[in-house]
Amino acid sequence: MPYKIAIVAPYVELSDVARHACDELEVAAKIVVGDLEEGVKAAKKLIDDGAEVIISRGGTATAITQRLDEPVVEIIVSPYDIIRAVASAKRCGDHIGVVGFRNIIYGSKSLEEVLDVKIEELEIKTEADALSVIKKAKQDGIQVIVGDAVSVRYSKKLGLQSVLVTSGKESISMALREAQELVAVRRREKAKAEQFKAILDFTYEGIIATDAEGKISLVNPAAEKILGKSKTSLLNQPAGNVLPSLALKRVQEHGKPLLGELHRVGNSMVVHNLVPVITNNETTGTVITFQDAGHLQAVENKVRRELYLKGHVAQHTFEDIITCSPIMKKVINQAKQFAQAEAAVVVTGETGTGKEMLVQSIHNASLRKDGPFVAVNCAAVPENLLESELFGYEEGAFTGARRGGKKGLFELAHNGTIFLDEIGELPLKLQARLLRVLQEKAIIRVGGDRVIPVNVRIIAATHRNLEEDVEKGTFRQDLYYRLNVLRLLLPPLRERKEDIPLLIDRLLEKICSKTNKARPIITDEVLQIFNAYHWPGNVRELENMLERLVVLKGGLQVTPEDIGGIKGILEDKMKNKETSGSVHIELKGSMEDMEKEIVCKTLELTGYNKEETCKKLGISQTTLWRKLKKWDIAK
Repeated sequence: MPYKIAIVAPYVELSDVARHACDELEVAAKIVVGDLEEGVKAAKKLIDDGAEVIISRGGTATAITQRLDEPVVEIIVSPYDIIRAVASAKRCGDHIGVVGFRNIIYGSKSLEEVLDVKIEELEIKTEADALSVIKKAKQDGIQVIVGDAVSVRYSKKLGLQSVLVTSGKESISMALREAQELVAVRRREKAKAEQFKAILDFTYEGIIATDAEGKISLVNPAAEKILGKSKTSLLNQPAGNVLPSLALKRVQEHGKPLLGELHRVGNSMVVHNLVPVITNNETTGTVITFQDAGHLQAVENKVRRELYLKGHVAQHTFEDIITCSPIMKKVINQAKQFAQAEAAVVVTGETGTGKEMLVQSIHNASLRKDGPFVAVNCAAVPENLLESELFGYEEGAFTGARRGGKKGLFELAHNGTIFLDEIGELPLKLQARLLRVLQEKAIIRVGGDRVIPVNVRIIAATHRNLEEDVEKGTFRQDLYYRLNVLRLLLPPLRERKEDIPLLIDRLLEKICSKTNKARPIITDEVLQIFNAYHWPGNVRELENMLERLVVLKGGLQVTPEDIGGIKGILEDKMKNKETSGSVHIELKGSMEDMEKEIVCKTLELTGYNKEETCKKLGISQTTLWRKLKKWDIAK
């Protein structure tokens, strides 16, 4: 196991004292002997072997600090150590030279008066200086040299008496404690540095840091990939040259971040954030993070796709509903008001009128828009499975139950909206359970006894007449009144025929985009037939008709023969009108001419009773009034 702390002792005696100090403090440290250059070589080997901190003394500590990058803790030569050495040297002579690096000998001359001796401070800067300094000291009449191990060795060679400045166990113990603290701090810093490096290396965001002058000082791999440039080519470059549209100067001057900025880099669009680095109220740099907009879109699409597959996201908003009809606009305005409430909503209307689109729009305009949207068709799920689908089940509730049980749709819709389509098809048994959920705001799974609170808004839809179902006893009266707090009635397409051109345009756009086919050309004659048709299947029937035309007549002109089914129904209807009364109706001219003839003859047949006329024709009084006004025969 490598030692984290190593001691380079300039002389043998110091190594012995250091070993005793390590034993007393229970510190594991590698101890070697080496002075100056030898000490530097020893320290380098110790660092290569895994040492994190070097402890040494005097000139050897200074030399190691100058030559190596690892931290060095110096065994302090205290004034008491100098005093003891000088007092010992006085016994050998009165003219004493204290030799060593500046940090060792500084202040020793002040001991002259105290010890009644003459002291010269002999400073050396490198090991090579020691011999020449001591030679000169001998020539100057110095009798005794006080210094470290090298000084003592050279003094003996020159025939001078010498005294070694030794360090006590206390100084070594202090150095060991400092080294332990330094190791702990370095490990914490290294762990943080590794965390920081991992974040930089593996984040999907490109990260660039600049100095106060706007030059790049840090680049992570994601930035290299997004920019298509290497780290070496980016470092020390002005960030404004790399990202020309960057508002770097503005951020540095005002010290405020810029978030969510969008600009082009090469062939890619990137979204970037600029955050100033502020030290002592001054901007000392900037951190720039950026992502490829295409990557963000891909991630968002993936998340949305997964949510859509689960059916937990409402796709439509009120902006998706195409209309210029006053009656439809009134319904939408009511729905927008209902969206802000928390009460249950019932949406009624014929099949194909777009009830689910309206319900999704209500959810997306509500305070629950960030919560889940869970839809279930009560008529599409078998009765024996519907209960467990709605309320979930516990493990072992029935044969084939999933291990660990399963959440029901009400639990999945927690803090969101649950859409119960075709609520009129819900069996009476489940109607009772649904009523309890509305009252208690909680559910109990099938086979369980645990009450699970749920915060869910219920929106129901049906094409049935629930009042009649209540009278027949097929729908619970108490549940009806619980659900029927807010009610919306979607008009059939035949009552909003002014929307047909708009719907045709939008639906053809959607269908052609999906099928990648050319758009068929809808002539005025065909449009008149569409306007005259009753559309029992409503918008869904119109969409199906248009999808058929896209497949068969993509890029071509649509003729009345291409919609023969609709035309035949209209002709049969007009023949029936003709034979149902004593008024003769002549079928000739355009479809609008024939429609006008039918309306006028029917008015004549009913004695100009508009209510009776509307019943016979299957249209609303608003539609009749609009057509009469259009033909300028309203009076």
